[in-house]
Amino acid sequence: MTDVAVEVPAPEFAVSGVESDPHAATPALRFAIEVTDASGREVYTIALAAQVQIDGDRRSYDAATRERLHDLFGEPEQIPQTAGPVQIGRVETLVPSFRRAGSFMLDVPFSGDVELAVTRYLASLSDGTVPLSFHFNGSIFYCGDADRLQVTLVPWSCDAHYRLRIADWRTLIEQRYAASGFVRVHADTLELLRRRRTERGFATFDATIRDAIG
Repeated sequence: MTDVAVEVPAPEFAVSGVESDPHAATPALRFAIEVTDASGREVYTIALAAQVQIDGDRRSYDAATRERLHDLFGEPEQIPQTAGPVQIGRVETLVPSFRRAGSFMLDVPFSGDVELAVTRYLASLSDGTVPLSFHFNGSIFYCGDADRLQVTLVPWSCDAHYRLRIADWRTLIEQRYAASGFVRVHADTLELLRRRRTERGFATFDATIRDAIG
């Protein structure tokens, strides 16, 4: 008796566009994802996780940008040889049901915190695009033989690529934070700033810090 292989879903993903959501709890870029599957099975849902990163070695850098990236990638003359992946984060979502083809939105948060490597990296670029990689994994719930619920895994090699315009990221950050940014400081440092602000009579912490750095 010969076993007959049952074809299971093996989805492929492609990023088709992006829009901004500055009003989310953490501002996010919403990536439009197209999913296709050749098995013909009805996919009820995919509990999907995506690891999103910037592929820093897949773009070029001018001299001024290399100087600004020194704290991330080292000596300017060695960039982009030393440029590597910059992690944006891991996000999860439930993919709506589909057969053969479907689509969904993947919300990827972007913080204005300049302590984060991804924020410092993007802020160092004046224009152009950045190459993104999306590495997917998760569980696929689908209709098997005799209409039975079956579960299989997203193939480990499943990924997608997209070139994000710097202008799209900058618009998101400006919509949320205007011309400001923020850094985390120790409580002791904050207390010193409060004292200096009171002693000097400054109206804002921004003015206090400007005075402190001369």
